[in-house]
Amino acid sequence: MSNKIKETEQKEQNFLYEKLKEYCSSDAYPFHMPGHKRNKTLIKELLGGVYGDGMPYQIDITEIDGFDNLHHAEEILLEGQKRAADLYGAEESFYLINGSTCGILASVFACTAQKGKILMARNCHKAVYHAAELRELETVYLYPQLFSDGDTIWQGTAQINGPIAPEDVVKALKRNPGIEVVVITSPTYDGVVSDVKRIAEIAHNYKIPLIVDEAHGAHFGFHSYFPENSLKHGADLVIHSLHKTLPSLTQTALLHRGKKSRINSERVRKYLDIFETSSPSYVFMAGIDQCIRLIKEQGAELFDLYTRRIQRFREETAHLAHIHLLPDRGRVQYSSERDSGTDDKNKRVVVDPGKLVIAADSLSGQELAEILRREYHLEVEMAAAGYVIALTSLADTEKGFLRLKNALIHIDKMISTTYVERQRKAPTETYYDGQAQQTVPTENRFDRDTKQVMTIAKAAESNMWTVDLGDSAGQVSGEYIYLYPPGIPLVVPGEQITEKLIARIQDMQRKGLEIQGLRDYTGKKVDVCRKV
Repeated sequence: MSNKIKETEQKEQNFLYEKLKEYCSSDAYPFHMPGHKRNKTLIKELLGGVYGDGMPYQIDITEIDGFDNLHHAEEILLEGQKRAADLYGAEESFYLINGSTCGILASVFACTAQKGKILMARNCHKAVYHAAELRELETVYLYPQLFSDGDTIWQGTAQINGPIAPEDVVKALKRNPGIEVVVITSPTYDGVVSDVKRIAEIAHNYKIPLIVDEAHGAHFGFHSYFPENSLKHGADLVIHSLHKTLPSLTQTALLHRGKKSRINSERVRKYLDIFETSSPSYVFMAGIDQCIRLIKEQGAELFDLYTRRIQRFREETAHLAHIHLLPDRGRVQYSSERDSGTDDKNKRVVVDPGKLVIAADSLSGQELAEILRREYHLEVEMAAAGYVIALTSLADTEKGFLRLKNALIHIDKMISTTYVERQRKAPTETYYDGQAQQTVPTENRFDRDTKQVMTIAKAAESNMWTVDLGDSAGQVSGEYIYLYPPGIPLVVPGEQITEKLIARIQDMQRKGLEIQGLRDYTGKKVDVCRKV
C-alpha cells in the first residue's frame, strides 16, 4: 500500500472523541439533554471536578475493596442511595446506570406475573412495550386527552397530547378484571403532567400499584414553580432520568420505591439484578452522587435562579406575534376526544414550565429547528411536525436564554415580513377506508380504534413475511413503528395496520420526521405476521 493511500485512509477516519471535542469547542448551545448543558462553571465549581476536562479515565474503576458493589450495596453506594431517597421522599432509591429503561423494565416485572395483564398509557415509552413483550403481558391502553386552549395553533398545526384522565383509569379497571399494575408517563415528552394523586388513589382502591415513568421530571418538587414529584402523590414506583433535566451524565437515572409502596423491596432488587449491568460505571455513580449532593446543598439557590430565568424568558417572548410558547402550568385546558360527560372534560392541567414547546406561524417544526441550528447555532431537543422542544435545566445560563430569546424575536420579525395569513387547522392526509376517501389529522398521535389481534409477545414470535408498507393495510404488524424522539410507538406487534396508520406514517416521512423501529431502514417495508 502506497504512502499516499495510507495518508488518505488516515484522513478519512473519524474518531468519536475527536469529533466531540471539536463540536464542544464550537459556540453551539444545547437546548437539549443532558441537563448539565456542558456548563463548565457548574461542573468545575459545583460538582468538584468529577467530570473534569475530557474523558474521566482517572476515576474509572471497578468493584475494588472500599468502593462497595452496586448489586450488594452495604457501604458508600448504599449511603449514596439513601441520600437520594431522602432528597426525593422515597422509602428507598436505586442507582440506574442503564438509564430509565432499566428501571422501567425492572418495575414492570416486579409488579406483574408472566402472561399477566397491564393497564398502560398508550403514549408510554417503548421500554414499557418491551417489558410487556418480554413478560408476555396482555396490554390494555389508556389514551391521552387532546389539548384545547385559547390559541388555535395548539389545536391545529402544533397539536399535542394532553394528560391521562383519571375517569378513564376507573373505566378501564372496571371493564378489565385481572389488571396487575397501572403505568403512566408523567410528565410527557412535551411536559404535560397527569393527575398522579387521583390516579394513584384509583389504582390503590383496586389494590394494584401505580408505576410512574417520571423520567422527564427529575427536577420536580424542588421549587414551588414546578409540579410536585409523583412519590409525594402516592405512586408506588417512580423512575427519574437525572441526566434529562439535572446536572448528571447521560444514562444516569434513579428508581424509587414509595413510602407506602405495595411492591416489596426484594422483588424490585431481583429484577434490577437482571436488567442492571453487572459492570456499573463508577464515573456514572459518582456523577449521580454529586448531582444529589448539589441539589441537597445548593438546590434552593439554583432553582430560584433557574425559575427567574424561565419566567423572564416567557414574559419577554409573550408579545411575539407569530411565535407561540405552550403556556406554563395552570393556563392550559384539555378536552376529551369524546365527550365523557364529566367535569374533567375542561379541567385545567399542569405543564412543566421548564419545557419550552415552541411553534411558529408558517414554519414546520423541522424548518424552525433548522433555522435555529443554521442561523443561531441553537440545537433543540426535538422537532415535531408543528413545533420544537427546547429543553431547559438549572444549568442553562443567562446567555443561553438570551440567545434563544433574540433568535425567536428575529424569526418573528422575519415571519412578519413574509407571512400570509392562513387558516390554522390540523394538517390532514387522505386514505381509502374500503368505501370512500377519508381524511385524518396527522398530529392525532393515536387511533383509538386500532385492533389488537394478539399480544405483543405472540406477534414477536410469529412467522413473519415482509410486505410494502403501502400495501400492508389489514395485516398484523410484527414490528414496532415509532417516532424518535420520543420513542412512543405508533403501532406495536400484534396490532392491525390500517389505511389511516399508513397515511399518517407516510405523511410523517414526507415531512422528514424520524420513523424508527422498522427492520427496513428505508421505511418502505414492514414485517407482518404470517398467520393470524
